[in-house]
Amino acid sequence: MDLDLRRLRVLHEVALRGGVTAAAEALHVTPSAVSQQLVQLARETRSELLERAGRGVVLTPAGEVLAAHARAILGAVEQAVAGLAALRQEVGGSVRVGAFPSAAGAIVAPAAARAMAAHPDLDVRITEAEDQQSRLDLRSGTLDVVVLQEYDHVPTPLAADLDRHPIATDPMHVITPTDWGSRTGRLGDLRDVPWIASAEGTPCLRSTLHACRLAGFEPDVRHRAIDFTLTLDLVAAGLGAALVPGLALRDVPAGVHVEPLVEPVTERRIFAVTRARGAGPLRPAIDAFLAELTRPANAGLRR
Repeated sequence: MDLDLRRLRVLHEVALRGGVTAAAEALHVTPSAVSQQLVQLARETRSELLERAGRGVVLTPAGEVLAAHARAILGAVEQAVAGLAALRQEVGGSVRVGAFPSAAGAIVAPAAARAMAAHPDLDVRITEAEDQQSRLDLRSGTLDVVVLQEYDHVPTPLAADLDRHPIATDPMHVITPTDWGSRTGRLGDLRDVPWIASAEGTPCLRSTLHACRLAGFEPDVRHRAIDFTLTLDLVAAGLGAALVPGLALRDVPAGVHVEPLVEPVTERRIFAVTRARGAGPLRPAIDAFLAELTRPANAGLRR
């Protein structure tokens, strides 16, 4: 039985993303093209790989078994390519990076520029990506490196097939309207004011709520903002206080007073994630980029 590697990749995407449509979007093809590849793979294996479940499909037991082997096979192919590149000591080709906005601009872009200046054959490509989506794209092979964040009290667990590379710590700051006067950086002083926080379910919101509760109060959240630029504008308009990490303070508008958070001390950690090295190396191109991304100068960010 000969198995086509491209069809195994399609099955891997369906298993990883939970459906044909999501897999098609990741592979930049139509859902019918994905379905055709899976039908052909089913013929090759003489097994039913999918079955109907409501309006969608799920993997059959045979599909689950083959998808697990597909993941291992694709990983072995990647390790083979990396091993050959390491022998040749080639630092070239593309490295695809996904990162959340504040880190993409302040950390990833300068690291990419330094890496490409040091290695003219290297091509680093950056995509703005939310954490959950970027992790899926990393595991599927769409991205090579993703940059994630982890707030105090809100751990970010990683799958066993991913490796973590620390980049920086990013201390949290209290921001208030300037006409409220100077502050001490202690959250307890802000128990009776309106607050601005992130959307429900986000790590930033959970971190803010936990820090306020440690200070002995439940914040009166009046406004929600996912983007830190909007948070700063809302504070500048006098609408409330907020907790933001240092990287969000690169362009502070007039009307915003900034204090490092001193009680309770809270920070977020920024780190890169790659697919696990397994028994072999990463590609030299990825290692070269990681060397710039994780350089010690980034270790303790300060505004």
